[in-house]
Amino acid sequence: MLIAAGLRSNLAELFAGMSVVTFMLILVGLMLIVVEFFQPSYGFPTACGSALVLLGITVRMLSGGTLVMLFFMVFFCAVLLLTVHMLMLLTQKRAWLATSLAFTLKRSMQPEEGGYAFLLGQDGVATTDISGSGHMAIDDVNFFVGSETFIPKGTAVRVVRVAGDSIRVMPVYEDAD
Repeated sequence: MLIAAGLRSNLAELFAGMSVVTFMLILVGLMLIVVEFFQPSYGFPTACGSALVLLGITVRMLSGGTLVMLFFMVFFCAVLLLTVHMLMLLTQKRAWLATSLAFTLKRSMQPEEGGYAFLLGQDGVATTDISGSGHMAIDDVNFFVGSETFIPKGTAVRVVRVAGDSIRVMPVYEDAD
């Protein structure tokens, strides 16, 4: 009971002494990292978000923080990011498992120099909004793809170009009879 009271007082002191600027730095930094979970974009939001979180923690520590506060801030951020990441995995319909197992099996059957060439002409479904880049699924396997046009989530798409690790898609329009 004594430990719980001590933890509660340290948490209260941590957030009570935090300035609005520090809170906003940490909040915006965490939001940028979370954006990268749902819409991958070459790590730029993660890098900026991490820098903002570290800056916020540094500002808090310079304004009278203790080592216990530092631990709580890092632990709080890590638990929050882990929780959001787990929620993202649960909402992606086994995409992380399909990518790691089924994709590896498919790739092992293809010649190494061919890369993603076996996807050319295949149809799938956009699992995220594709605005420049996004994700699509073919046979429950998730792929990172790009498109010159905006494609909403759930739209049928076709792989039209493969160059190295770059996969380009276009929406599939059914012919009206």
